[in-house]
Amino acid sequence: IVARSREQAANNDYAKAYLRMCRQNIVGQRGVQLQAQSRDPSGKLDQLANDAIEEAWHAWGKRQNCDVTGQLSWRLLQSICTTSAAKDGEFMVRIITGNDAGEWGFALQVLDPQRCPVDFDQEKLPSGKFVRHGIEFNRYGKPLAYYFTTTDAVDADYSYGGRHYVRVPAKQIIHGFLPDIVGQKRGLPWMATGLWRAKMLEGFEKAALVNA
Repeated sequence: IVARSREQAANNDYAKAYLRMCRQNIVGQRGVQLQAQSRDPSGKLDQLANDAIEEAWHAWGKRQNCDVTGQLSWRLLQSICTTSAAKDGEFMVRIITGNDAGEWGFALQVLDPQRCPVDFDQEKLPSGKFVRHGIEFNRYGKPLAYYFTTTDAVDADYSYGGRHYVRVPAKQIIHGFLPDIVGQKRGLPWMATGLWRAKMLEGFEKAALVNA
C-alpha cells in the first residue's frame, strides 16, 4: 500500500494536491509555534522569561540548529513529517543529543519509515519480548527499540536473515501515526482508501483525452 501511495504521490495530480493541502492546512505558513506561559511567584505571567524562552525557541528552529543535517528548518521538518504521515501512514524522527547535535545539544533527524522493515518479525524473545514490523516490544506491547536497515555491515549492530540493522532505543525515536485499530503497530497511508479510485480516475481522464 505504501509503494502504491508513493507512486500516486509522484505521478498523480490529485495525490500531489492532497499532500499539498495537508501541508498547508496542518502545518501552515509558520508551523507549530511555542507560546510560553511561565509565571512568577505571584502567579502573574513572567513576560521577560516568556520572551526569552520564545526567542530561544525561534533560534533553535533555524535549520542549522534543529536539523542534525543543517538543511531543514523547524517548519520544513514539520511539513516533511506531515507529508510522510499522509503518504506513508507514519513518520519517524530520531532525537540526537550531545556533541553531534550542534550548539544546542539537541537536534532531530528525519528517517524514512521504509528503513524500518515491516517484514521483520521475531517471536518468543527473552522476557516475553517480540519484534513486530521492525519494532521491538515488551510483553505488554510497549516499544523498546526500532530496527533500521543499513547498507554497511560495519555500521550494523544486529544481523538477521542476511540483512544488517541498526538497533535504536525507542526513547530516541518519535514515531507518529494514527491507529485505526487497537494494537496497531504501524500506520497506513491516509490515501489508502482513495488509491484505487484515483488510479481509475486517471485512466478515465486519459481515455477521454485520447478519444477526444
